[in-house]
Amino acid sequence: MRQSRIAVAVYLATALVSAAGCGSEATAPVVQDVDLGQPPAPGPEQAGDGEGVAFAIDRLFLGDTDRDGKKVAGSWKQYGFNLDGKVSSTVSQDLCKPVDDTAPSEVYPDGADGIDNAFGSKLVGLISNLLTEPSTRVSDAIGKGDFTVIFKVDGLGERSSYNPLTAKLYGGATLGAAPTWDGADRWPVVPELLDDAQDVESAKVVFPASYVVDDTWVSGPDSQVTFRLNLTVSDTIIGLTIRNVRIAMDLAPDHRSVVKGTIAGVLETAVLVEELRGVIGAVQPNFCEGPALETILDQVRRASDIMKDGSQDPSKECDAISIGIGFTAKAVQLGEIAPPAETTGVPCQPAPADEG
Repeated sequence: MRQSRIAVAVYLATALVSAAGCGSEATAPVVQDVDLGQPPAPGPEQAGDGEGVAFAIDRLFLGDTDRDGKKVAGSWKQYGFNLDGKVSSTVSQDLCKPVDDTAPSEVYPDGADGIDNAFGSKLVGLISNLLTEPSTRVSDAIGKGDFTVIFKVDGLGERSSYNPLTAKLYGGATLGAAPTWDGADRWPVVPELLDDAQDVESAKVVFPASYVVDDTWVSGPDSQVTFRLNLTVSDTIIGLTIRNVRIAMDLAPDHRSVVKGTIAGVLETAVLVEELRGVIGAVQPNFCEGPALETILDQVRRASDIMKDGSQDPSKECDAISIGIGFTAKAVQLGEIAPPAETTGVPCQPAPADEG
């Protein structure tokens, strides 16, 4: 089902175990820096002492551009985290088996500091062939007020470090106009991410152990949730159900904006394939079925570099894809709770049976 309200940004799926990423180096023993490519660890306890801030994403970077919005080859390498604390290469061992005997060189090389991001490495280019300049188009939709993702960090004040702080995640519904980004925008939130559709504080996605270290907010020391990020590109919605999520945000000194944000985790391949099947059909209706569609979906499957539970198992075929996305954000106010989203038929719906 496609959402008729393109503002629906995120859906909670379920609580999951901690993240894991790509495998180890083939040459052993190799001592690796487990902190390489990771968000900073929490500091000493320091309770929140501020009113808190709600940050709304204003720009998203999927990997087709760098953080300045410029098209630079290999931009994907800067988005994500080193999910397993190791630096994988074309000769790494103890990894899941590439799909269809795909060459390891096509799957496993990491980004900077061991960043795991097969989505950016392999799939963003494929998406760009169907929907040109996806990062720009998604960010343009946010700039028009079509949707956003909101992180509300309770207790955030002026200090550079806090531990812990409770943070909540919301989907921003249609604002109704272009945001001013002056801190006064009251952005409505979707009820699908609330336990109580009448209570804006009842967010389903909560990070109870988030913290701030030297002006960097981190969702927590471990990954515990999965959420569905719906990216609006023109009138097309690409749903990304991200498991084992870790999020970090480098805050401006005044704590009123995010200058560098990262969302990282894994995508279950089978789920992503079915989501893209509908997206491709929406963009190219003649691709709803047939060899051309299956060729594209096979490319998606061959990008798999990890197991869906975040582990590596050399006896099994990979069934998930690592992902890293960048963003910036600005302070907003939580607005009213929007009406539930309406749904319409999918573009690749089977034809009705012949009654004759």
